[in-house]
Amino acid sequence: MTDRPADLPDYRDPPIDEVVISVQFPPIEGFFDTHAGLYWQRVRQDYPRSESQPRMEGPIETAEPGQLIPMSLQLTPGQGRVWLISADDDFLIQVQNTRFIQNWRRRQGEYQHFEQLSNLFWANYTKFLEFLTEEGLTKPAVQQVEVSYVNWIPEQATDFLRPASVAAVSVLGSNGYPDQQSWIARYSLESDRGLIQRLYVQSLPASRKDAPNVSGTQFALTYRAARADGIELSELSELIGSARITIVTAFTDLTTEDAHQRWGRFQ
Repeated sequence: MTDRPADLPDYRDPPIDEVVISVQFPPIEGFFDTHAGLYWQRVRQDYPRSESQPRMEGPIETAEPGQLIPMSLQLTPGQGRVWLISADDDFLIQVQNTRFIQNWRRRQGEYQHFEQLSNLFWANYTKFLEFLTEEGLTKPAVQQVEVSYVNWIPEQATDFLRPASVAAVSVLGSNGYPDQQSWIARYSLESDRGLIQRLYVQSLPASRKDAPNVSGTQFALTYRAARADGIELSELSELIGSARITIVTAFTDLTTEDAHQRWGRFQ
Protein backbone atom coordinates (compact mmCIF):
# COMPACT_ATOMS: atom_id res chain seq x y z
CA MET A 1 0.00 0.00 0.00
CA THR A 2 3.09 2.22 0.06
CA ASP A 3 4.65 3.14 -3.31
CA ARG A 4 8.33 3.99 -3.47
CA PRO A 5 8.91 7.68 -4.34
CA ALA A 6 10.87 7.95 -7.59
CA ASP A 7 13.48 10.33 -6.14
CA LEU A 8 14.12 8.47 -2.87
CA PRO A 9 17.76 7.34 -2.44
CA ASP A 10 18.26 3.65 -3.17
CA TYR A 11 21.07 1.11 -2.69
CA ARG A 12 21.87 -2.23 -4.32
CA ASP A 13 23.40 -3.66 -1.13
CA PRO A 14 22.09 -1.66 1.86
CA PRO A 15 23.35 -2.69 5.31
CA ILE A 16 19.80 -3.13 6.58
CA ASP A 17 19.42 -5.86 9.20
CA GLU A 18 15.85 -5.36 10.44
CA VAL A 19 12.80 -3.24 9.60
CA VAL A 20 9.85 -2.76 11.94
CA ILE A 21 6.36 -1.29 11.49
CA SER A 22 4.45 -0.90 14.74
CA VAL A 23 1.23 0.61 16.07
CA GLN A 24 0.66 1.27 19.77
CA PHE A 25 -2.66 1.77 21.55
CA PRO A 26 -4.25 1.72 25.04
CA PRO A 27 -4.87 -1.80 26.40
CA ILE A 28 -7.64 -3.66 24.60
CA GLU A 29 -10.01 -4.62 27.39
CA GLY A 30 -10.39 -8.37 27.74
CA PHE A 31 -7.52 -9.21 25.37
CA PHE A 32 -5.21 -11.95 26.68
CA ASP A 33 -2.48 -14.17 25.26
CA THR A 34 -5.13 -16.76 24.45
CA HIS A 35 -6.66 -14.28 21.99
CA ALA A 36 -3.27 -13.87 20.30
CA GLY A 37 -3.25 -17.65 19.96
CA LEU A 38 -6.66 -17.58 18.31
CA TYR A 39 -5.49 -14.85 15.93
CA TRP A 40 -2.51 -17.05 15.09
CA GLN A 41 -4.87 -19.55 13.43
CA ARG A 42 -5.66 -16.90 10.80
CA VAL A 43 -2.04 -16.44 9.75
CA ARG A 44 -0.57 -19.81 10.73
CA GLN A 45 -0.06 -20.95 7.14
CA ASP A 46 2.52 -18.17 6.68
CA TYR A 47 3.69 -17.97 10.31
CA PRO A 48 3.83 -21.59 11.54
CA ARG A 49 5.91 -20.99 14.68
CA SER A 50 4.83 -19.27 17.89
CA GLU A 51 6.79 -18.07 20.94
CA SER A 52 5.79 -16.36 24.18
CA GLN A 53 7.80 -13.25 25.10
CA PRO A 54 7.74 -10.65 27.90
CA ARG A 55 5.51 -7.72 27.06
CA MET A 56 7.07 -4.55 25.68
CA GLU A 57 6.50 -1.21 27.39
CA GLY A 58 7.44 2.23 26.16
CA PRO A 59 6.17 5.81 26.25
CA ILE A 60 3.90 7.66 23.82
CA GLU A 61 5.54 10.78 22.38
CA THR A 62 4.40 14.02 24.01
CA ALA A 63 4.78 17.68 23.06
CA GLU A 64 7.41 18.13 25.78
CA PRO A 65 9.88 15.28 25.34
CA GLY A 66 11.74 14.07 28.37
CA GLN A 67 14.92 12.06 28.46
CA LEU A 68 15.42 9.28 25.94
CA ILE A 69 13.68 6.35 27.66
CA PRO A 70 14.48 2.87 26.32
CA MET A 71 11.88 0.19 25.81
CA SER A 72 11.47 -2.20 28.74
CA LEU A 73 10.29 -5.80 28.97
CA GLN A 74 7.93 -6.97 31.71
CA LEU A 75 6.53 -10.32 32.76
CA THR A 76 2.75 -10.05 33.11
CA PRO A 77 0.93 -13.41 33.37
CA GLY A 78 -1.76 -13.77 30.71
CA GLN A 79 -0.91 -10.47 29.02
CA GLY A 80 2.54 -10.90 27.55
CA ARG A 81 3.67 -10.66 23.95
CA VAL A 82 3.31 -13.40 21.33
CA TRP A 83 5.69 -13.89 18.43
CA LEU A 84 4.39 -15.46 15.22
CA ILE A 85 7.33 -16.47 13.03
CA SER A 86 7.52 -17.33 9.33
CA ALA A 87 8.94 -20.69 8.25
CA ASP A 88 12.10 -19.06 6.86
CA ASP A 89 12.50 -16.95 10.04
CA ASP A 90 12.61 -13.76 7.94
CA PHE A 91 9.24 -12.34 9.01
CA LEU A 92 7.71 -11.86 12.42
CA ILE A 93 4.37 -10.64 13.80
CA GLN A 94 4.30 -9.47 17.42
CA VAL A 95 0.98 -9.17 19.24
CA GLN A 96 0.15 -7.89 22.71
CA ASN A 97 -2.84 -6.02 24.09
CA THR A 98 -1.17 -2.63 23.43
CA ARG A 99 0.83 -3.28 20.25
CA PHE A 100 0.75 -4.85 16.81
CA ILE A 101 4.16 -5.16 15.14
CA GLN A 102 5.37 -6.50 11.80
CA ASN A 103 9.10 -7.22 11.36
CA TRP A 104 11.47 -8.25 8.61
CA ARG A 105 14.79 -9.67 9.83
CA ARG A 106 17.85 -10.56 7.77
CA ARG A 107 18.01 -14.32 8.03
CA GLN A 108 17.89 -16.31 4.79
CA GLY A 109 16.48 -13.92 2.20
CA GLU A 110 17.63 -10.56 0.88
CA TYR A 111 15.82 -7.36 1.78
CA GLN A 112 13.05 -6.75 -0.76
CA HIS A 113 12.51 -3.08 0.10
CA PHE A 114 9.87 -1.47 2.25
CA GLU A 115 6.89 -2.11 -0.01
CA GLN A 116 6.86 -5.83 0.80
CA LEU A 117 6.86 -5.27 4.56
CA SER A 118 4.22 -2.54 4.33
CA ASN A 119 1.93 -4.82 2.34
CA LEU A 120 2.41 -7.60 4.90
CA PHE A 121 1.69 -5.22 7.77
CA TRP A 122 -1.60 -4.14 6.21
CA ALA A 123 -2.68 -7.67 5.33
CA ASN A 124 -1.97 -9.01 8.82
CA TYR A 125 -3.22 -5.94 10.71
CA THR A 126 -6.49 -6.05 8.74
CA LYS A 127 -6.92 -9.70 9.78
CA PHE A 128 -6.22 -8.63 13.38
CA LEU A 129 -8.94 -5.98 13.27
CA GLU A 130 -11.40 -8.46 11.73
CA PHE A 131 -10.54 -10.97 14.46
CA LEU A 132 -11.20 -8.43 17.23
CA THR A 133 -14.61 -7.59 15.74
CA GLU A 134 -15.60 -11.24 15.49
CA GLU A 135 -14.50 -11.86 19.10
CA GLY A 136 -16.56 -8.91 20.34
CA LEU A 137 -13.46 -6.98 21.41
CA THR A 138 -12.92 -3.27 20.91
CA LYS A 139 -10.78 -2.22 17.96
CA PRO A 140 -7.58 -0.44 19.03
CA ALA A 141 -7.52 3.35 19.21
CA VAL A 142 -4.01 3.80 17.78
CA GLN A 143 -2.06 6.54 19.54
CA GLN A 144 1.40 6.04 18.01
CA VAL A 145 2.92 4.76 14.76
CA GLU A 146 6.55 3.67 14.77
CA VAL A 147 8.86 2.61 11.95
CA SER A 148 12.45 1.51 12.57
CA TYR A 149 15.37 0.58 10.33
CA VAL A 150 18.19 -1.23 12.13
CA ASN A 151 21.45 -1.49 10.18
CA TRP A 152 24.40 -3.76 10.91
CA ILE A 153 27.62 -2.29 9.52
CA PRO A 154 30.87 -4.26 10.04
CA GLU A 155 32.88 -1.04 10.33
CA GLN A 156 33.59 1.57 12.94
CA ALA A 157 31.32 4.62 12.87
CA THR A 158 34.29 6.71 11.69
CA ASP A 159 34.19 4.81 8.38
CA PHE A 160 30.57 5.61 7.41
CA LEU A 161 28.89 8.14 9.73
CA ARG A 162 29.40 11.81 8.87
CA PRO A 163 29.33 13.13 12.48
CA ALA A 164 31.80 10.44 13.52
CA SER A 165 34.08 11.03 10.54
CA VAL A 166 34.92 14.54 11.76
CA ALA A 167 35.63 13.55 15.38
CA ALA A 168 39.42 13.59 15.03
CA VAL A 169 41.50 15.37 17.67
CA SER A 170 45.09 16.61 17.40
CA VAL A 171 46.46 14.89 20.47
CA LEU A 172 50.10 13.80 20.57
CA GLY A 173 50.44 10.02 20.37
CA SER A 174 46.94 9.49 18.98
CA ASN A 175 45.88 8.65 15.44
CA GLY A 176 43.25 11.34 15.87
CA TYR A 177 40.12 9.20 16.08
CA PRO A 178 38.54 7.48 19.09
CA ASP A 179 38.78 3.70 19.35
CA GLN A 180 34.99 3.58 19.71
CA GLN A 181 32.18 6.05 19.28
CA SER A 182 28.51 6.26 20.23
CA TRP A 183 26.22 8.85 18.68
CA ILE A 184 22.61 9.50 19.67
CA ALA A 185 20.32 12.22 18.32
CA ARG A 186 16.66 13.22 18.43
CA TYR A 187 15.07 15.42 15.78
CA SER A 188 11.72 17.15 16.15
CA LEU A 189 9.82 17.09 12.87
CA GLU A 190 7.25 19.55 11.63
CA SER A 191 3.90 18.58 13.07
CA ASP A 192 0.37 19.37 12.06
CA ARG A 193 -3.12 17.98 12.76
CA GLY A 194 -2.12 17.65 16.41
CA LEU A 195 0.55 15.06 15.62
CA ILE A 196 3.86 14.83 17.44
CA GLN A 197 6.55 13.54 15.07
CA ARG A 198 10.16 12.77 15.88
CA LEU A 199 13.16 10.95 14.46
CA TYR A 200 15.59 9.08 16.71
CA VAL A 201 19.05 8.06 15.49
CA GLN A 202 21.47 5.86 17.39
CA SER A 203 24.90 4.55 16.43
CA LEU A 204 26.50 2.12 18.89
CA PRO A 205 29.50 -0.24 18.78
CA ALA A 206 28.19 -3.80 18.54
CA SER A 207 28.89 -7.42 17.66
CA ARG A 208 26.62 -10.15 16.35
CA LYS A 209 25.53 -13.30 18.16
CA ASP A 210 26.61 -15.47 15.22
CA ALA A 211 30.00 -13.74 15.02
CA PRO A 212 30.83 -12.35 18.47
CA ASN A 213 34.45 -11.69 17.55
CA VAL A 214 33.50 -9.44 14.63
CA SER A 215 33.13 -5.85 15.75
CA GLY A 216 30.99 -3.31 13.98
CA THR A 217 28.23 -0.76 14.48
CA GLN A 218 24.48 -0.97 14.96
CA PHE A 219 23.02 2.09 13.27
CA ALA A 220 19.30 2.47 14.00
CA LEU A 221 16.80 5.11 12.88
CA THR A 222 13.30 5.27 14.37
CA TYR A 223 10.39 7.51 13.37
CA ARG A 224 7.43 8.01 15.70
CA ALA A 225 4.18 9.89 15.11
CA ALA A 226 1.76 10.22 18.01
CA ARG A 227 -1.55 11.79 18.89
CA ALA A 228 -2.95 11.15 22.36
CA ASP A 229 -6.60 11.26 21.27
CA GLY A 230 -6.03 8.75 18.48
CA ILE A 231 -4.83 8.32 14.90
CA GLU A 232 -7.43 7.36 12.32
CA LEU A 233 -6.95 4.20 10.30
CA SER A 234 -7.04 6.31 7.13
CA GLU A 235 -3.99 8.26 8.38
CA LEU A 236 -1.79 5.24 9.08
CA SER A 237 -0.78 4.60 5.48
CA GLU A 238 0.30 8.22 5.00
CA LEU A 239 2.30 8.21 8.24
CA ILE A 240 4.01 4.91 7.47
CA GLY A 241 4.97 6.27 4.05
CA SER A 242 6.28 9.48 5.64
CA ALA A 243 8.28 7.43 8.12
CA ARG A 244 10.01 5.52 5.35
CA ILE A 245 10.90 8.72 3.45
CA THR A 246 12.16 10.41 6.63
CA ILE A 247 14.36 7.47 7.63
CA VAL A 248 15.87 6.78 4.18
CA THR A 249 16.56 10.49 3.64
CA ALA A 250 18.17 10.87 7.08
CA PHE A 251 20.21 7.68 6.58
CA THR A 252 21.60 9.14 3.36
CA ASP A 253 22.24 12.58 4.86
CA LEU A 254 24.09 11.14 7.87
CA THR A 255 26.33 8.70 6.00
CA THR A 256 29.32 9.41 3.78
CA GLU A 257 29.58 9.28 0.01
CA ASP A 258 32.31 6.64 0.28
CA ALA A 259 29.91 4.45 2.25
CA HIS A 260 27.21 5.07 -0.38
CA GLN A 261 29.57 3.70 -3.02
CA ARG A 262 30.25 0.59 -0.94
CA TRP A 263 26.51 0.03 -0.57
CA GLY A 264 25.91 0.53 -4.29
CA ARG A 265 23.85 3.71 -4.27
CA PHE A 266 22.22 4.20 -7.68
CA GLN A 267 19.45 6.76 -6.94
